[in-house]
Amino acid sequence: MPTTDERRAKLSPEKRMLLAKRLQGLAASAELTGAASPAEAPAPAMDDLAELARGEGEPAPVSGELWATLVATGYAEAQRLVREPNLVASAALEPGHDRQAAAFLSAALRRMGVFQQAGEERTVEGLIASHGILPKYHKVLRRWLETFVEERLVVRQGASYVALEPVPSPALDALLTDEQRDYFARNLTAILTGETHPLEFYLPGGSSKKVESTYRELPVYRYCNGISAAVLAAQTRALPAGGRLRFLEVGAGTGGTTASLLPLLPAASTIYVFTDVSRFFTDLGRKKFADLPFLRYRVLDLETDPLAQGYPAASFDWVVAAHVLHATRNIEETLRHVRRLLAPGGVLLLLEETRFQRSFNFSMGFLPGFDSFEDYDRRPLHPLLSSAQWRRELLAAGFQDFVSFTEPGSAAEVLGVDVMLARLPEGA
Repeated sequence: MPTTDERRAKLSPEKRMLLAKRLQGLAASAELTGAASPAEAPAPAMDDLAELARGEGEPAPVSGELWATLVATGYAEAQRLVREPNLVASAALEPGHDRQAAAFLSAALRRMGVFQQAGEERTVEGLIASHGILPKYHKVLRRWLETFVEERLVVRQGASYVALEPVPSPALDALLTDEQRDYFARNLTAILTGETHPLEFYLPGGSSKKVESTYRELPVYRYCNGISAAVLAAQTRALPAGGRLRFLEVGAGTGGTTASLLPLLPAASTIYVFTDVSRFFTDLGRKKFADLPFLRYRVLDLETDPLAQGYPAASFDWVVAAHVLHATRNIEETLRHVRRLLAPGGVLLLLEETRFQRSFNFSMGFLPGFDSFEDYDRRPLHPLLSSAQWRRELLAAGFQDFVSFTEPGSAAEVLGVDVMLARLPEGA
């Protein structure tokens, strides 16, 4: 069995951040009261998941006819939500945010004395050695330098990067106030050298409330959750008499997406297994959804064979994965494990970031877990896959059908999110 530290190492950046902050809060309380230091709770006894997953009633695989209904429903809801004024307004601001993010990074480079004259040549390894940068930020630095390649301030020559002009350019520098320039230059360089922890920059003041509410309140996530809810409502309406829905959510975290789905499910004919790699989050879910008797809570590490963890093969009609599958070591392996959980005709509901936003360079991109990917042939620079790449990966993994609800050129595509469905063959 993995140790607590090993499970924490597999958390997505946001979850690890929330866990660290909450445990820090618990530790402070324990110090005041004289209680023992906090740790993850001991593992509860594991139910017989094979029996739990079967339950009473007939399984409800998604037939071809129902699949068509789900797709039509998702498209209709996506068309409605993508026109929401707040979503459109957010998308309109995104190009400006991308440019400003490049300005923030350039302020840090100037503070470090890097690329201050045309022709200056640097490598990632050289910067790490000469500026006391932590080696774990190798991928971070490479993404920074590629940003300036995109801005045509730097050119890549093999493993080297050569300045075409001093960084920042006057146009980038003009995007920042003196206060912004100083704040980002000072903090970003301090994070690179380990003088400042990324959490202190990402969560000034130590509050995690903003991050916890992100998956519920931001327009782009209301778009994702709204489509998902519409699709599940259509599934529920089509459930035959005596049928039973069997759900498993992976990486459920604080339950932001979960909360938007559960009200749509019939309690008497649903079983919903809420899982995460950390027991800390399954315990949070247990408290949050304590009034819903059809939920069960289990630890699941999707980078390890789920059958070896006690999960029965082919026993779930739906797997829900919201903003989590990209945060794994190897996508091919991850999807193989997802498929082992799904019954014939089973559906994967996948919510994912599909565009690397430059703001990630000074937010989640610094945090442990974001750069855990090792399949460089698929993901050479960052862990995110485009919708087209998800399609290829899912079909290669044995899924028969795939649909993406974010249309090219839409506000949702600009913001870099998608809701996708993939279905296994009914005879799989």
